[in-house]
Amino acid sequence: MAVHHLLRRGVSGASLLHPLRGLLLASQVRLGWHDAGTYDKNIAEWPKCGGANGSLRFEIELKHGANAGLVNALKLIQPIKDKFPGITYADLFQLASATAIEEAGGPKIPMIYGRVDVTAPEQCPPEGRLPAAGPPSPAEHLREVFYRMGLNDKEIVALSGAHTLGRARPERSGWGKPETKYTKDGPGAPGGQSWTSQWLKFDNSYFKDVKERRDEDLLVLPTDAVLFEDSAFKVYAEKYAEDQDAFFEDYAEAHAKLSNLGAKFDPPKGISLQ
Repeated sequence: MAVHHLLRRGVSGASLLHPLRGLLLASQVRLGWHDAGTYDKNIAEWPKCGGANGSLRFEIELKHGANAGLVNALKLIQPIKDKFPGITYADLFQLASATAIEEAGGPKIPMIYGRVDVTAPEQCPPEGRLPAAGPPSPAEHLREVFYRMGLNDKEIVALSGAHTLGRARPERSGWGKPETKYTKDGPGAPGGQSWTSQWLKFDNSYFKDVKERRDEDLLVLPTDAVLFEDSAFKVYAEKYAEDQDAFFEDYAEAHAKLSNLGAKFDPPKGISLQ
């Protein structure tokens, strides 16, 4: 319990995780998401079901195409794990992800901790469970992936709003420009294409920018555009573009739900730091 409090305090501002306040905010969010996002509700057995179990620390999973670049996020938080060996990777990934959202100006995520780690690379999920950026039928693909996790249309759209942070690099994902006026000077290694002009700030500008599409230097993937094309998705996308408070409320709930997917807790009901 004490180590969780120490980590929480460190992530939110102490020097130990100071880089989370800038350059690697988006990669920390992605690290937590990609560990949890392999969950399959149709598989009852743990850890075959995937989910938030720390498996993303293993090289075999880090080499999955959707995880390109996440080795850098893992390297950033490895010193925290070394300093506090009592924290599991599964908890650390989710703690870093939720804290990055808050540090970027987003909502406070109602988190619980106590996730159990898998112990061997053989327990990693198969490749192909995470969403793709440019599938032939974007709406169908998003529903196939997120419904498999037990998430609904509102949660799909709310979680998509996290693209307000970060940038895509064509050498990693095959998407985005090599650089834009928003990324040519960094911070960090310059380049890539962001979804928003202030790509280290968590707000509802992603929805506004995807809806308007007035700036060719801002990225809009097929899975972004479909949020305003699919009638069921559009209800929520329009709402979030107009009402940041509504977006923050729904995002916090969806993020917390995602962070618990497939997790095995010890104690069984987890540990709340609230």
